[in-house]
Amino acid sequence: MNLYENIFIGRQDLSQQQIEALGAGLALFVTQNSGEVVRSEYCGSRNLAYPIKKNHKGHYYVMQMKALGETIAELERIMRINEDIIRHLVVRVDKLDDRDNLITQVKTSSDDFAASRDSGYRNSSHKTNAAESGRVVAETEETSA
Repeated sequence: MNLYENIFIGRQDLSQQQIEALGAGLALFVTQNSGEVVRSEYCGSRNLAYPIKKNHKGHYYVMQMKALGETIAELERIMRINEDIIRHLVVRVDKLDDRDNLITQVKTSSDDFAASRDSGYRNSSHKTNAAESGRVVAETEETSA
């Protein structure tokens, strides 16, 4: 059996209980077809980058599982025809991550990137004098000639 991570986005008009019931139904399908759901988690409602089927928000749900390829193919087919799921993605992984909330860890890593970006050499507190920048250009032209 291979290791997989599955994430799906549910419609914005569904409640949290309906999304969790949908995730539990998909987990039940995997376990009935000789698979094992290692972890499943509701990750909350978030704004989408662009509207998908007239939805501006979506409920995120993540599952980590061990399953056969045939089971995953059928799971993808079920998610594709379910009208409550607007997007889904199943990825085969080498090992499963044991962190608490997968969506939150992505948000934290992007926040860390933004903090490191602000401390770069082009920080907003560093102001360049126009005369100095002209002098640097003139010096480089003289040395290259």
